[in-house]
Amino acid sequence: MKIAILGATGFLGSLVTSRLAREGHQIVCLVRNPDVENTQANVEYVLATLDDTQAIAQHVGDADYLLHFAWDTTPGTSMAQPSLEAVNNLLPTLRLIEQLHSSSGCQLVFVSSSGAIYDDADRSSYSESSPLNPKSYYGAGKLAVEMFLRAYGAQTAHPVVLVRPPNVYGPGQKTKRQFAIVPTIMRAISDGSTFHVWGDGTATRDYLYAEDFAEFFVSLTERRWEGVNAFNVASQKSHSINDLCELLQKVSGKQLSLDYLPERGVDFHDVAIDCSHANAKLGWHATTELEEGLIKTWDWFVNSQ
Repeated sequence: MKIAILGATGFLGSLVTSRLAREGHQIVCLVRNPDVENTQANVEYVLATLDDTQAIAQHVGDADYLLHFAWDTTPGTSMAQPSLEAVNNLLPTLRLIEQLHSSSGCQLVFVSSSGAIYDDADRSSYSESSPLNPKSYYGAGKLAVEMFLRAYGAQTAHPVVLVRPPNVYGPGQKTKRQFAIVPTIMRAISDGSTFHVWGDGTATRDYLYAEDFAEFFVSLTERRWEGVNAFNVASQKSHSINDLCELLQKVSGKQLSLDYLPERGVDFHDVAIDCSHANAKLGWHATTELEEGLIKTWDWFVNSQ
């Protein structure tokens, strides 16, 4: 197949690009900086933005899939600037949607979030049908794009898949502007600096290992879709931030300095995610335990310094 990818140089996009290329697909990556080291013959990097009419027509018009990973904000960076969500994420994606009206054969996959869009008051495990009520502008932006894509699917009958991952971590991940908790803690351990925890550290999160996340896209792209489909993609095991810090100290064999700060107000306290839909439809489930994944990630982190 031909698969076009937006945001292919980010952590998640690069993971999936490499994995799908190993399946033998023809991959075209539309990126803002095409100066990327490329070792795979079936991967092409093209200079383009989300709203580049000419590039979209040329490279997406005949694609079987378009995977949309491109997102410019984090919960922290847009916390006091909601306009960043509109200007940097929503508007470019809406212009992309305009271009896709004429690409009936292309299946659009948007990478949303399972840790930022559901209702924090619902303490049960989030399924794809759980109430939606984001607390951050980041989550509101993700959910807004989901709603526009549902409308796009209804108007055009073009297939749309919404993928909702939690905290994905693994080798290759870099710290990113108050985001990416695992490499941020690893950096603090390595440097002997202090890791700042928003709240008392009892908040729970789902941490999905990178290879498991990439494998989901192998299963997803093996079939064609109709209508609008949504999938949670997670480990289905929640761990507190305190537990994560303890595990990373165990894995690294080093102590971590912690500083507890008042909660930010944009973070959910507990995140538990149900992936039974992905298992039923695609036979997919995560296989990597958190400690195993952290060991592999720490080994990469140490060797990459």
